Amino acid sequence: MKKKSAVILFLLICCFLSGCADLLRNEEMDEEVARLIKALNEDDADQIYLSMYPDVVTREEFDESYESVRQIWEQSDNYTTKLKSINTKKNINKSGNSLVCQAQYYVYTQNQDYTVTLTHLSDDNGDGVYQFNLNIGAEPVLISGGFTTAGENSALQWGLLLLSVLSYLIIIVTAVDILRKRPRLFGVWLAAALTFAGFSIQISPSNLHLGGNVSWFVLSAFRIYSGGIRNFVFALPVGAIVYWCLRKKLLSKKVKIEMV
Repeated sequence: MKKKSAVILFLLICCFLSGCADLLRNEEMDEEVARLIKALNEDDADQIYLSMYPDVVTREEFDESYESVRQIWEQSDNYTTKLKSINTKKNINKSGNSLVCQAQYYVYTQNQDYTVTLTHLSDDNGDGVYQFNLNIGAEPVLISGGFTTAGENSALQWGLLLLSVLSYLIIIVTAVDILRKRPRLFGVWLAAALTFAGFSIQISPSNLHLGGNVSWFVLSAFRIYSGGIRNFVFALPVGAIVYWCLRKKLLSKKVKIEMV
């Protein structure tokens, strides 16, 4: 049981460090949003309308909505997309089966950033885009400072990421030791072993923010985002460090109590 708990903790930490959210993928919706962007760049309303679910809107209704989209979109052949969220729902009933997939993308172009929300419907009556929304603005894209931007990272950025890896290795070793030795209040110490203390500096074109906190699962990093945003975080696993400083005393107290 102890080994199983340690393995689960290790897998969760690996998932966190690798940035699972950045690895979110859906090939069909990726192709769908790529076709939409291509049509927008070509100002091809016909292509977009033909990709819609049959009879979901009339051509007049579509043309009216597309005019507002045309005013928002700025043509750009160079762009990147990031899948922010996706939700798939399958309905099975007497009238027929249907599959609804809704995905939200951030689209980064040379001149503007956008948020695109696509809903795709597939059932016995047809297949196509049921709804799409285009809004200006998106979360900043990570340029360097993460595990997924290895080729762009500086020595300082790799140093902080290495510190994070070592910190979580210390936490794993500490958690395993606590589960094996079970000192007094071992549950409290297990929670404490996951605790970090650190400070952060966030710089954006409009402001500067300094802060410090004590929390769980913090990643030391110096991340640079699009739009001139920089985020520096330095954190140490203070809970695990305190445990190892007091470990001998804690275990000796446990022995004395067991002997009484």
